[in-house]
Amino acid sequence: MSLSLSNLFKKTGELTFSKRWFVFFGFLVLILVSMYGMNSIAMYSGMDTFIQKDSKMYQDLDLYTRSFSNESVVIMIEGADVKDPALLEASVRFSEMMVNVSGVSSVTSPAGIVESINERVTGRSEIPATAEEVDALIALAPGIFGSLIYDDTHSLILVTYGNLTETQKSDVLAASKEAVLFAGFPPGYNIIVTGQTALNEDMNIEMSSSMGILLLLAVVLMLVALVFVFKGVRWRLYPLAIVMMGIIFTFGFMGFAGINMTMVSIAAFPILIGLGIDYAIQFHNRIEEELRECTTRKEAVISTFKYMGPAVITALAVTCISFISLLTSSIPMIQDFGKLLIIGCVCCYAAALFFGVLSVYFLDKLSERLESKKQKTGKPYKVASFLLPEGYKKQQCVIDAKGNVAPAPGSVKQEDVPENFITSTLNKTVSFTLKHKKLIFTIAIITGILGVYADSTIPAETDYTKYIPQDMPALVDFNHMNTVMGGSDAINIMIVTEDIASPYVLKWMDEFGTYETQNQLYVLSADSLANVVKEYNGGTIPDTEEEIRAIYDQLPAGTMERYSRGNSMLLLNLNMGNAFSTLPMESVKSFVELIEEDISWHGLPPGTTATITGQSVPYTELLTSLLSGRVEQTVLGLLLVFFALLIIYRDFVKAFAPLITIALVIGWSGLIMYAFNIVYTPMTAVMGCMILGAGSEYSILLMERFYEEKGKGLIPIEAMRKTVKNTGIALVVSGITTTFGFLALTASAFGIISSFGLVTVINMLMTLLASFVIFPPLMLTFDNMKEKGLKGTLSEFKEHIEKMIYRNKKQSGATQ
Repeated sequence: MSLSLSNLFKKTGELTFSKRWFVFFGFLVLILVSMYGMNSIAMYSGMDTFIQKDSKMYQDLDLYTRSFSNESVVIMIEGADVKDPALLEASVRFSEMMVNVSGVSSVTSPAGIVESINERVTGRSEIPATAEEVDALIALAPGIFGSLIYDDTHSLILVTYGNLTETQKSDVLAASKEAVLFAGFPPGYNIIVTGQTALNEDMNIEMSSSMGILLLLAVVLMLVALVFVFKGVRWRLYPLAIVMMGIIFTFGFMGFAGINMTMVSIAAFPILIGLGIDYAIQFHNRIEEELRECTTRKEAVISTFKYMGPAVITALAVTCISFISLLTSSIPMIQDFGKLLIIGCVCCYAAALFFGVLSVYFLDKLSERLESKKQKTGKPYKVASFLLPEGYKKQQCVIDAKGNVAPAPGSVKQEDVPENFITSTLNKTVSFTLKHKKLIFTIAIITGILGVYADSTIPAETDYTKYIPQDMPALVDFNHMNTVMGGSDAINIMIVTEDIASPYVLKWMDEFGTYETQNQLYVLSADSLANVVKEYNGGTIPDTEEEIRAIYDQLPAGTMERYSRGNSMLLLNLNMGNAFSTLPMESVKSFVELIEEDISWHGLPPGTTATITGQSVPYTELLTSLLSGRVEQTVLGLLLVFFALLIIYRDFVKAFAPLITIALVIGWSGLIMYAFNIVYTPMTAVMGCMILGAGSEYSILLMERFYEEKGKGLIPIEAMRKTVKNTGIALVVSGITTTFGFLALTASAFGIISSFGLVTVINMLMTLLASFVIFPPLMLTFDNMKEKGLKGTLSEFKEHIEKMIYRNKKQSGATQ
């Protein structure tokens, strides 16, 4: 670390100590402010969490949604006879209640269409009294009912709405459920309120509940880890309180910045607990170490700032820089995930450095006062006892009248303290790796390359319904509706024309829909105004615009709204059942491209354009992000971290050594996912950046301490041994507690989070292992090359060449 940065932190420590009460209470005030900001956080699960709003696919879908009021609450009716007049009367009552609800644009139901046809035939807008009369009216225009009545026992009512906010959509959903209760549907019928709106509503509730459970579980696991691993220091559970302060700050910032909570962002907080505990433990461990060495409290605080501040902020910078690559993702919720991780890491670092170090200072001062009260009256000095790891003796320091501190008579010196189990194991591990470094390097590189290959064969999952809890009631209802109705997947083609009554346009739509149905395996049917007009005109499309407009005047308003907008836009739906749910997204993408080719081949009428869209089409863009975007993010993260370390250290070795260790772990991650049959999702796609951000800290902190010890005059190998002894236990503790934080993710009901948690836990353990198995021999090898220097290497090479030339000349002369 550069001298200037150390001096900067030293001055920061001096200023913090001089203003300690102001800083201490300032952080307490920030907690209150952050808790106020938390109230503004909203759960969100819309399409724009997956697809960027400025992408063409999203804008096409948005235009389609706004034009045709595609979003709707679906009322699914199951019973003995869905054409029963009493049931249709109840549907009319339901519709009358819902059309008056704010935001509802229309209510489409079989009952409403029956009333409309009856008015055209008899002049009375009412439901006939008998089932025979109802059947007769339906027989006049069966195509109109095709998407609403699936069979005698199943039908749908669609409550459509325009461009509403999430709160307004929730209000429409609540009103729909209430209207179902008051409409008086006959007994024996099962009325299910479902659809995308209901699914999103339940998903938001589940996300809120899941986040609370994950946070609680992460805290419990952290407590367990700290109790059993972080031994030998006082107040060993206190780092968890510090990191929770950082989490509160993050929540507050999130609220003030208007960052929504998504199914991915809820995973950020257990991760932040795992990452933040690192910072808290490192600062806590270092100030305790300084206090044990009999420095004054002021010196302990300043020394902690001076030595640990730059080291940890370097690790923080690397972590944040690696997360910056997440901001380049084309998946909005991954961008928000990256923002939260960066903000959270900074908040946790600030809480650990300032509030955490000062807290230990105040606690130590309080403990001394409590200890001094126990001393006998007249004793010439006060004693401050510092609890050391198991098997250690207490070290006591004498504080004289002038404030000087020194070991008390008979106390054990710090360097004479015996090793504990963890440090002993780490030292043995390092000794083994240094002895067999060539073999270890070979195995690491080969497995890393195999991991990269395995990674290229892992598929991606883009069906977002697979990401959420499969037993969620709204999802069960949604899947049940799709099963009964044969699926609702569709490709929607928006056709912009000069006149929606043009016979040429309608005939093109009819011919194209027929062609796709007959020639494309997954297209089950096609519906548009062309089908409706044909039904009203005896099976053919009229040849004149006047005849077509006369038919339009007879159609129910709801039918015109479903298939047209104004006088310039028509809609052609290619119904595909549940094809999108069963096909891999690669096939869906290829299918969409095939439809585009067919449109081009058929040749649109002059002045007409066609745009392919639909709820599933934008997810083909998500597929690209998962398969290629993740590789770009990881490579970008590696480059950003390398150049950042190069700028910080101005040393190629210091920039390159930590990166190699992490790059190997990223390669191994592919083997893990392949072995556990885990597919790529928006969460697992960021695994490379997560390993880089969360794991690089260990190598950097080891490297920082190595050069600190080496700077004290130790030879490299002894400097590394002392580094492992002094820093190893803190890294193991922070690594295990971080892993425990990630372990909470595996308990999530969201499959997208639990699979990510499993891979992350294994990767973090491998990162910790690599830090003590790969990094020490790698660091010593690079350091030896650096010490040897380029000049020395060139000199040896020059000497070697000169000897070869001399031998050649000598041999040549002997031959002559």
